[in-house]
Amino acid sequence: MKTLYISDLDGTLLTPDACLSERSTQLLQQLSAEGVLFSCATARSIVSVRSILSRVQMPMPVVLMNGVCIYDMHARQYQHYETIGVQTALQVTEILEQMQVPAFLYTIEGQGLGCFHHRLDDPVMEAYRAARPQRFDRPFTQVDSLTQAVSDRTIYITMVDQKDRIQKIRDAVAPLPGLQYAFYKDVYDRDSWYLELCGAGASKRQAVDYLRHAYGFAHIIGFGDNLNDLSLFAGCDECYAVANARDEVKAAATGVIGSNLEDAVPEWILEHYYHNQKG
Repeated sequence: MKTLYISDLDGTLLTPDACLSERSTQLLQQLSAEGVLFSCATARSIVSVRSILSRVQMPMPVVLMNGVCIYDMHARQYQHYETIGVQTALQVTEILEQMQVPAFLYTIEGQGLGCFHHRLDDPVMEAYRAARPQRFDRPFTQVDSLTQAVSDRTIYITMVDQKDRIQKIRDAVAPLPGLQYAFYKDVYDRDSWYLELCGAGASKRQAVDYLRHAYGFAHIIGFGDNLNDLSLFAGCDECYAVANARDEVKAAATGVIGSNLEDAVPEWILEHYYHNQKG
């Protein structure tokens, strides 16, 4: 039975320091050598994913930005992506400017990403911007108004702030047509929440469905920890929450495994694979 194992990154496969441990790296290398098909489904973009997984062979495309993009790491190209309609994106940026909430807007530019922002007087958002070029060589472009960055290639709008402030934005944009969102707590900062907006055709579940049909998988097993992984679980035949997952994620899971401090995901995959091989 052709099986895909697919894991969230932050809080699931990665350590609390947002790194892939040496043990997990070795296990994933071993799985790859055995021909096990593994992928990830993350809110991250390819820039950081490529850096984090640089020592791991990834024969399968990866799911990025909560399902917005499917990227082939070998061909170094986007295999599939979903856009936000121009009028909807313009409405979002107008709401953000009216409510004076800073955000980042992403577009597809060839085989790269365009990353735009307006003002960044919020320390959390400034820290978000400052960390990424330093760690992952991702350039950001400041514009006078975020509406200037909207195009027919707009794929993602994201912001991070305290829950009550972000919740007001979520309530304001939720009725807009052709739009969906992921609203979840930052696993690295207990006081911050993310709101990530994308086209209605984009989700971790829909990305998993795409991989299932494009590659003929009979069985897909997923791993996650946070609220945005509920969509991933919905697309899988089996789903497992790590021990450090939110209660809502554990409740939706087939089972609960060890934590992200214990290399639980690759350990579980290896045991499951060898058990099935012997069976």
